[in-house]
Amino acid sequence: MNGRGLAWLNAAGCLVLSGLLVIQWRKELTLDERIHGLKTQLVGAQDQVAAGRELVGMLERDQQLLKESIASMQQAAETSAKDLAQRDGQVADLEARLVTMDAQIKTWQAAITQREERIRTLDSDLTSARRRLDEAIAKLKADGAR
Repeated sequence: MNGRGLAWLNAAGCLVLSGLLVIQWRKELTLDERIHGLKTQLVGAQDQVAAGRELVGMLERDQQLLKESIASMQQAAETSAKDLAQRDGQVADLEARLVTMDAQIKTWQAAITQREERIRTLDSDLTSARRRLDEAIAKLKADGAR
């Protein structure tokens, strides 16, 4: 091999190396862009994870509030049920008293009717006794005047 052949071989080798360098450089640019895109996606995903955690926290707080609300509603329902049962008992008691009072009122009405009848009888007896007394007084006056 002579000097010229080596120069050409050296030039061809330099061109091949330059081509390889360009190809590597382009690959590196592509990979850098891809890495940048993946980093951007990672940041977006981390933001989504943070937003998801916030949402989970809010939902857990809402869930806790809902549980407390349900518990208070159940307690209120139990209290209402107890009050209703107590009032039902009171209503039954009042109804029983009402029946008893109705019976007493009927008894009293019958007694009042009998009393009024006796009063009328006694009034008529009193009227006839008064009339007889007046007659007796008139007779006594008539006998005394003679």
